[in-house]
Amino acid sequence: MNFLNASFRLLMNWSVERKMTIMLFVGMVLFPLSSFIILQSRGHAVASNYLVVAIVVSIIMLVPFSKWMSHVVALRNIRELNELCQLLKQGDYNEGELPPAHSDGHDFLKLKRNMHWMGHAIASREHKIQKAMSDLAAAQLQIGQSLSYASFIQTSFLHNEVDLYDYVPDHFLVWDQRDIVGGDSYWLKPTESGFFLGVIDCTGHGVPGAFMTLIVTSLLEKASSDGVVSPAKILSRMNCLIKDALGQNDRGSKSDDGMDCSLCHVNTIDGSLVFSGANFPLYVLEAEGPRCIKGDRCGLGYVRSSREFVFTDVAVPVTDCTRFYLASDGLVDQIGGERGFPFGKRRFMAFMEEQRHAPIAVQGVELLQELKTFQSDELRRDDVTVLGFELKGRGKNGNELI
Repeated sequence: MNFLNASFRLLMNWSVERKMTIMLFVGMVLFPLSSFIILQSRGHAVASNYLVVAIVVSIIMLVPFSKWMSHVVALRNIRELNELCQLLKQGDYNEGELPPAHSDGHDFLKLKRNMHWMGHAIASREHKIQKAMSDLAAAQLQIGQSLSYASFIQTSFLHNEVDLYDYVPDHFLVWDQRDIVGGDSYWLKPTESGFFLGVIDCTGHGVPGAFMTLIVTSLLEKASSDGVVSPAKILSRMNCLIKDALGQNDRGSKSDDGMDCSLCHVNTIDGSLVFSGANFPLYVLEAEGPRCIKGDRCGLGYVRSSREFVFTDVAVPVTDCTRFYLASDGLVDQIGGERGFPFGKRRFMAFMEEQRHAPIAVQGVELLQELKTFQSDELRRDDVTVLGFELKGRGKNGNELI
């Protein structure tokens, strides 16, 4: 029995060409030759009986024999190849016995051997991919933790909501960075006669932008350290300070970074507000409606920004319940809507008018919702910072402004 099993296994491993050669030899040479010999040696009666028996046996064995021959020639190997394909599909790349290297022209064995090594190659690459994904996940976690802590550091440089409420009780603040950290910030600085309020947009997003916010926050403190209350003078000083800090005083500079800013000084003694802007406007909502006071068309610290540029102070009348809005360009430049246009200044001013009778403290949530609806499926383009506050007008008799 063992001999028969070994012989059958050897037969199965023969090449298709060898199997077909033997089958054709038996069917087209051996069988006709034996029939011819019988006819010549045994006589007509024996030959007739032989032919009848051969025909009957052939008819009876046709279907089983054809199935057996199909199995011997190809079907067994095809089934094994399908099983190997199923193993590869399930991810069992190293399953199955490796066929011999010398397959004597056996195409199926060559194919099985190639598929075995293909599974080995896939398994090797999958292992490398899994390792790379694991390393990537660890790096992403580390970067995420670093960015989260960087966000904590950046936030620590900003005045908290309690400070804002001390100076402008009626206000809202939207500080929505595109990434975990960003290039937008806001600035509050008390003075002897009142306080500064400003919104700042530094070059870049993410980590580079956040670095710039830390630099300019420090420089703003330096620019205002002598008690000056003119926003224009602060901006002029910042223009020079950024240039000097980053070495951007000539065209050969390696960097070209800076900031845009809208800056106000609120005088709580005489009830006045003075504005100066570097590429950013001041939005004012008065009884007659909203209006936009443009800033000067010059950024701060850039190589192209002249050191001698003189910024302009604009005195803005403060009447009962006047509302002011400082905003970075991330709001008005955001693409969205059905036609893919920017949010725009007009839409923002229309929002101000629509929200005229709503408490200003809730307008931040409403503005973010309107921006989100307008943005729809579009990607966020920039950091967004909006600071809105309300001042009450008063005479020069020393009554409180806010």
